Amino acid sequence: MTRNLPPQPAISEATILSAVAAVCDAAALAYDLDLFLQQVVDTLRQLLDTDRVVVYQFLPNRDGIIAAESVGAAWLPLRGELIYDPCFENGWGERYRQGHIGIVTDVQHNNLEPCYVDLLTSLQVQAKLAVPIFAGPQLWALLIVHCCGGPCNWHQSSHDLLRHVARQVGQTVYQNELEQQLAQQRQTRPDREQTEQLFQLFTDHVDQLLFIRDAVSKQFLYVNAAFEQIWEQPSAALYDDPNLWLRQIHPDDLPQVQASVGRQFEGNSVRREYRIVRPSGEVRWIKAHVRVVEDDQAQPRYMVGWAEDCTEHRELQAHLRATEATLSRRVGQEQLLRMLTARMRETLDFKTILSAAVAGIKAVFNADRAVIFEILADGNRRIAQQATHPNYVTITDAMIPAGPLSPDYLKRLRTGQPYIVNDVDTALWSSEILAFLNSIMVRSAMIAPIAHPFGGDRQPVWGILVVHACGENRQWQPFEANMLQHFADQLTTALHQAELYRQLQAANRELDRIAKVDSLTQLANRRWLDEYLSQEWQRLARERKPLSVVLADVDFFKPYNDTYGHAAGDQCLIDIASAIDHGVRRPADLAARYGGEEFALVLPDTDTAGAIRVVQMVRHHLQILSLPHGASPSSTTITLSFGIATLVPTPGSPAESILAAADQALYAAKDAGRNQYQVFQGQG
Repeated sequence: MTRNLPPQPAISEATILSAVAAVCDAAALAYDLDLFLQQVVDTLRQLLDTDRVVVYQFLPNRDGIIAAESVGAAWLPLRGELIYDPCFENGWGERYRQGHIGIVTDVQHNNLEPCYVDLLTSLQVQAKLAVPIFAGPQLWALLIVHCCGGPCNWHQSSHDLLRHVARQVGQTVYQNELEQQLAQQRQTRPDREQTEQLFQLFTDHVDQLLFIRDAVSKQFLYVNAAFEQIWEQPSAALYDDPNLWLRQIHPDDLPQVQASVGRQFEGNSVRREYRIVRPSGEVRWIKAHVRVVEDDQAQPRYMVGWAEDCTEHRELQAHLRATEATLSRRVGQEQLLRMLTARMRETLDFKTILSAAVAGIKAVFNADRAVIFEILADGNRRIAQQATHPNYVTITDAMIPAGPLSPDYLKRLRTGQPYIVNDVDTALWSSEILAFLNSIMVRSAMIAPIAHPFGGDRQPVWGILVVHACGENRQWQPFEANMLQHFADQLTTALHQAELYRQLQAANRELDRIAKVDSLTQLANRRWLDEYLSQEWQRLARERKPLSVVLADVDFFKPYNDTYGHAAGDQCLIDIASAIDHGVRRPADLAARYGGEEFALVLPDTDTAGAIRVVQMVRHHLQILSLPHGASPSSTTITLSFGIATLVPTPGSPAESILAAADQALYAAKDAGRNQYQVFQGQG
């Protein structure tokens, strides 16, 4: 059985053309065939980012040898190994001889013959792509790509790349073999007939037109078979009509070609490129090189030259130039996008992220406006953020057509795919949307949905990232739309992180509050009281200002608990805490639960008179509550005793000293009969 595998990344056409051009250049300098093959496999492994690339050369006995290999350090090297494939002739051999590609995406799940699975497994191969290499008419080798780390879903662009490279390798190998044959023949002093046969064999199997002309009569003395392929005319016709080739030259190029014919006797060598018009009407580009050979008297004797069809090469160059320009723009945009994404990640503030996003996107795409629309739960939308060129109107929420987005439009957004509108007037908009776009002068647009970080299936789309061209129509490219969508996806991630950060901050604030608050009374707890008192003690010591502390104790609270129960006692403490909290007015003042039924007030920048006013305010609110206390020997309601201490802290003195002073005053209030306050009269 087969498995669904993620597709292999596509190789751009520009990369394929560049790689083939590099192989062609290497072939032209291929004096050492082994070195040439090594350059090929190294180049392919780097381009395909794969584990192993080999040239598997067939031997006369149908065994094979790894003639060249480029392999990652983690995998078994095979160069020079003789490998016997028991399944070759049973199935794969004939397919390769017919020029088919061998594709295995998953060795363990592609229903291969057991013998083939065993062979590939022994070579650490999990997936392979093999293209036949023909040297002339013979199957010479296989150009094979291996994935060793796991299965691979080969992309069509990989097939195309290997076919182009295999074709060039085959031509180079065949030419190399012919040259070796010629060299062997020269070493064995072949006879004239054999030499002519080898020469004819060589010239008839090269793609270039080869010719020899008489320099005086201009008659063709030799023309190989390539003339018929390139000019679509019989090669023999040139012997009878030496100007046949000239009459097919494109009229626009004829003057320069005729001029170069005259110049070739001046410098002995001429290179030129021109167009020809074939009998079929097809126009092809020709690259030619003619050299004049002189006799013993230094007079022109022969014109020897070659010509080849360079149409594809010129188209390749033109395409490369166009691709280079596009890539340059794309690289610039990607660099700006990376910088923008990095800047967004530097902050977790929601508004800052949106502001940076629209400003950056507007710059990246050189747009007139970039807008982020938020889609609300009812389907309406509002402007979350925008960046607009000063020459064009800034959009307001009031300008957006009322009502939810259409179901078809929402369905399109839910696909998560961007789209381009090159001309808003020809797009299938509603009349309201078209009127809105015309009112803000939009001519073209790119649109990318922003997925909802927490929306789920109920609300999968959070909003829309839109880029506008207002001055004139823009022809945005698909790669630009994909870049916009990629950024929209990054924006989703950033919004997700910002929301998580907001929740984390809220949780931290709540944890901080819980850590500082008494769970029963909701006043500050003893821990926060001690920290805050120490902090204010040190500050006021530096500023030499007074600090007051009030300790309060519930009078006869144990009898209250014994009479009314602990639940009523807890509620009583809650009510007392409310009265105390109402008595504290300034933000810097702190009310805290000091112990079981004891409370404390920290009053920075407060003298004794100010502390007394706070105590009186607390007693007033307590009287308003009038909490009944039937077990009190001195009152029918709950009362408090207060101890007040006011000191000016001195550097190095302990903060606990003021607590001790307030506690001393509290005991004085209790000794005096409770339900009153006493002020500490000692020295600070």
